[in-house]
Amino acid sequence: MLLFLPGIIATIIIDLLTTHRKRQSIHFILHSYLLSMASYGLLLLIVYVNNRLVIEKDLIPTWEVSFLRSLLNNNAEIHINEVFIASFIGIIIGLVFVVVINKKYVYTISNLFQISNKHGEDDVWDFLLSSNDIEWVTIRDYDTMLVYQGAVIAFSQKDNKRELVLGDVNVYKEEGQELRFLHDMKFNYINFNIESKIIIEIYESEDEASGE
Repeated sequence: MLLFLPGIIATIIIDLLTTHRKRQSIHFILHSYLLSMASYGLLLLIVYVNNRLVIEKDLIPTWEVSFLRSLLNNNAEIHINEVFIASFIGIIIGLVFVVVINKKYVYTISNLFQISNKHGEDDVWDFLLSSNDIEWVTIRDYDTMLVYQGAVIAFSQKDNKRELVLGDVNVYKEEGQELRFLHDMKFNYINFNIESKIIIEIYESEDEASGE
């Protein structure tokens, strides 16, 4: 466990700073293992470059990485300073992965070269509402016949539950073919199951949402 601390730290950072579906324990273990190997791999590269520079100065290199020896031999000593340095590298790797994941760089590049057309979100809900082109929505609840119109402030999902926070909200009551204005509010929290009779109309601007 101590040897794989760099990968554990990196995985925790990625889990905390990115949005994703709930993962199984095996995924956490696998990611921790891979990120630990990446951390020690970079450490090996740093040590190799350092030792080459030392040799060029006619000195004897004294820095070596004992990770593999500690991993394969139960009796080998674990160097705490090495784990500490690898953990620092793991933090950097974790932050880099957070940026790559949140900015969707992998999907952007793959779409650019027509390798894949995946958008990188968990589902269409995230894909639509996280778009910079989406600002206003109209929500029609056919169970209550209420209509909410407002700007998207925040959204989330968990299992079959969907949540929305709207700002500058106008609330209407649907009566036949007409809408009767009820009231307005600064913010409104809405949650519903995916089985609910809900229709969400999406607009780019307030004028478009109001039909002007």
